[in-house]
Amino acid sequence: VRHYLFEERIKDIDSLTLIHHNQLTIMHRFLAGAYHKNFPSFKRTCSSSFCFVTRFNYPITISSVTPTSNTTKSAVTIMTWTQTPDASSPPSVSIFPFQTTKRLLFLRHGQALHNPRAEEAKDRGCSHETFLQLMKEDDAFDAELTSLGETQAIMAREKYLDKLQNVQLVVSSPLSRAIQTANLVMIQQEQQQQQTTTAAKRVCVELFREINGWLLNAKRRTKTDLQGRFHSPSWDFSGLSMDDETWTETLESEESCAERYYQGLLWLLRDREEEVILTVAHGGLLRFGMVDHPNVHVVDKRGKDQRRFGNCELREYEAHVAVEVTGKEAVVTQDRPLILLREIHSIQN
Repeated sequence: VRHYLFEERIKDIDSLTLIHHNQLTIMHRFLAGAYHKNFPSFKRTCSSSFCFVTRFNYPITISSVTPTSNTTKSAVTIMTWTQTPDASSPPSVSIFPFQTTKRLLFLRHGQALHNPRAEEAKDRGCSHETFLQLMKEDDAFDAELTSLGETQAIMAREKYLDKLQNVQLVVSSPLSRAIQTANLVMIQQEQQQQQTTTAAKRVCVELFREINGWLLNAKRRTKTDLQGRFHSPSWDFSGLSMDDETWTETLESEESCAERYYQGLLWLLRDREEEVILTVAHGGLLRFGMVDHPNVHVVDKRGKDQRRFGNCELREYEAHVAVEVTGKEAVVTQDRPLILLREIHSIQN
């Protein structure tokens, strides 16, 4: 195949081998056509029992990954790459065969008692140390939503109504501000679903709590207290210990927080049968897990300054699990697969 497909049209090839600097990369079941001219973009349609994402070494970067047909069952993916300014040679290619596809929605809680001054300073570009100091000064045990936070959740309910209608499972951090947000955001869907006896299950999961320790706003209530406060609609607190056994006076490391998020993703993708899941969590956890964890790869069109979740901001992802990765720095095994999160609106918009 001349010039590694970049100047040729390929049709109905069941498998394709690319050779670059004496390295072989095999694309399993490469189907349908792909046409490229003058490197402006390159689209491929791959079809098999797996979905694929390819990662190019410099100078090629991923532009987007667009699914076709059913987002939870699709075995077909269209992939687009764009050229970086210095592209002068064919890329080396790595193939990720994906085994699982679900639709995951992540929502950050509304403004809580410890947030206002720290969030305002963060928006002005303060240092991380200043941000933490302000949260320390305004600290409150298991900080609940402010009146503004409640309003944000109600507004999010209206804003994201269409995205939330088909949610089959609601997962929340066990911290009160996340549960309160989930209840306010999902109340209309709950009422509609009860009429059809398909109300989404609700479960609290320790893995999705905020970076833990040091601050009292990161310390949760006892299971008994939570059951008393949030008994309607019914929440499943069975996975929690009676007391908060994980909070300490030392702040959890960012690496540990990111790993908790990763383990939470594995639980959502491998242990739960639901295919459309809403998770209500926290800004720090979402940032450390999505940006810093080596086995979590996010595909979106956000700039670096747009990675952080705002209060009651919802993002929707198509999630895949890959256990066979070539050329990836992260250690990828059956037990520690690569997880791809493709933000859906990034492709649609």
